[in-house]
Amino acid sequence: MSKPASLKFGPGEPSGFTNEATASFNDVPPARILRELLQNSLDAAVEAGRRPATVRFELSVLRRADLPDLAGYEDAFRAATEYHRAKDGRLSDPADQVVTVMEEALMAVKNDYHWMLSVLDNGIGFDEKRMTAVLSDGSGAKAEGAAGSYGVGHFSAVAASDLRYVLYGGAPKQGKRIASGFAILASRPGKKHPISARGFLVKRLFGGHENKLFSFLSGEGVPPVVNRALSDVRKAWGHGSVVMIPGFNYFGYEGWLADIVTRVAAFNFSAAIHAGDLVVEVDETAAERGTKTSVNADTLAGILEAERERVRAFRSDTWYRGLRPSGQNAWAAYQALLESQSLVPTMVGEADVRVLHPVGTGKTRLDLFRNGMWITDDIPDLNPSIFADYEPFQAVLMPKQGTELHRLIRKAEGPMHDQLVQKLLRPAEREQLQTACRGIAAWVKNRVPKRTVKAMYTPDDFLVVASGGDGGVSGASSFSMWGAPVVVQRARLSQQRTDGGGEEADVDPDGKGRQGQHGERTRRQKTAPKKLRPLPFRSTGVPGGQGRYNIEIESRDAIGEVLLKFRIDENTDATSDRLWPDEDVELRSFRATARDGTALAGKLEDGNTTIRLRGLTANTYTIAIEYVAPAGFDAAVQAPVFRVDLHKSQG
Repeated sequence: MSKPASLKFGPGEPSGFTNEATASFNDVPPARILRELLQNSLDAAVEAGRRPATVRFELSVLRRADLPDLAGYEDAFRAATEYHRAKDGRLSDPADQVVTVMEEALMAVKNDYHWMLSVLDNGIGFDEKRMTAVLSDGSGAKAEGAAGSYGVGHFSAVAASDLRYVLYGGAPKQGKRIASGFAILASRPGKKHPISARGFLVKRLFGGHENKLFSFLSGEGVPPVVNRALSDVRKAWGHGSVVMIPGFNYFGYEGWLADIVTRVAAFNFSAAIHAGDLVVEVDETAAERGTKTSVNADTLAGILEAERERVRAFRSDTWYRGLRPSGQNAWAAYQALLESQSLVPTMVGEADVRVLHPVGTGKTRLDLFRNGMWITDDIPDLNPSIFADYEPFQAVLMPKQGTELHRLIRKAEGPMHDQLVQKLLRPAEREQLQTACRGIAAWVKNRVPKRTVKAMYTPDDFLVVASGGDGGVSGASSFSMWGAPVVVQRARLSQQRTDGGGEEADVDPDGKGRQGQHGERTRRQKTAPKKLRPLPFRSTGVPGGQGRYNIEIESRDAIGEVLLKFRIDENTDATSDRLWPDEDVELRSFRATARDGTALAGKLEDGNTTIRLRGLTANTYTIAIEYVAPAGFDAAVQAPVFRVDLHKSQG
């Protein structure tokens, strides 16, 4: 009979309970943890060729006998705690908070009343290669069509355990059952080297010898609690995996597990669920009044519709924190998913593009899904701003699996698969992705009507003001500023050609030109350079308090009747620390006056996103607006920056 599994701590770098490596998951939003667990399970099912992927979240009571090597864990925890206490016997405040939570969790386990969360799936199942990746923070072990690397998502699950302890088990499609575990405490002194903060529940640590890192638990060595879960996997699906989180902390929030899981699944995996590729089950019957529930193609619409009015601004202090997209945007994306499929060809493969028009929100939005998982609404060369002169629409983009486009998007995703980072691509790849997106944009423009205006342009320069107004005390429209405003030069639609046609110039991006044969700097162009004429308009923006903004516009010519649209600038705030997609701002009211105090006639139009003004002459005007902040805007941005888009009136 095999001896019970034990945690093994090898040599490692000195680290505390709150070192940089662990700080990254101390405050991880539940949405991110669940999203990554779901993503890994979905990918494992895709790799196994199984449809639908089924993921079951199952709550149970954690008994002390269930926790593998409780004695070894407790000894390591006690030794690390004693070592990190200062000479006066105290821990630093951050470390003391962590240790207190862990001590309380240990006491609960000893009294048989803590929780265990098990996440079971019907995927391909962990084998030695995949299990090594899990314990190595995500080395490349997935098939080409998968979303990420094993380990990254599972590692985030540590944040859901008050013990910082996670168990893994696999019943692979072919081969024997396998198990392991992972705990993060703090380092402590050893005989020759510091003992690592990381403990591994394995048969043996190889440390790279024999070209291996671990020898895993198998056969009789699999801990009973993991073995029982794997038996459930075998019985239900034949093969799959389990991730078990002892000391489950409900992500630090009050509420039901089912509420959290169903919404994260519905918001982030609506494309996969709608297509019948993913089913998510929650069994919370171990808790008093707990129930079983499921997210599938039949229940998805009801879950999303119930959340259609929810925006991120309402969620900062709840488990909704960090959940993207918002309920409002998830519902809009789902409505687009119901539209008919169109396979749009690009030079790097096809994309499934679905366009909903018109949309009730009055805002243009494009959402990118890959493998059925929502990635981002910030897509290169598909920003809503390029559709500013088209009627609002909602679009969903899904690259076809197995294409180069699919691979490029996967490669460009950040580590959490919720953004596109173009610098992760080689220059040639970046150009391929941008070209594909531009082609999709052209396809969309051929299917959405243009707005009822002849032309639109924006100031060729505008002022970025870090702060100003009266600090929101009275909301007065004063234009006092802190510091000097900065003029930002941009090549916008306001720079229009005066020669009437021809190919676009081959613009030198750094403005230095190319080196000629005689050493002089020259500019190479496909045709003669175009003369650009800035339109006679400029604007200055100054915050005027919460929900208020003051715009000073200067018209150097008589323009007559115009339409003014206020948009959140891409760089959002003066520090450029926060990016935000171009988005129309809904207005509550406005007041427009000339320099001499004369009021300008005007009215709100287009869903209260546009001001129609009449009688602009060569003058300076002040427009005081009250606006409705978009979802999550006020919470994320300290000093918002708006820009003014100017439309010529039709006719």
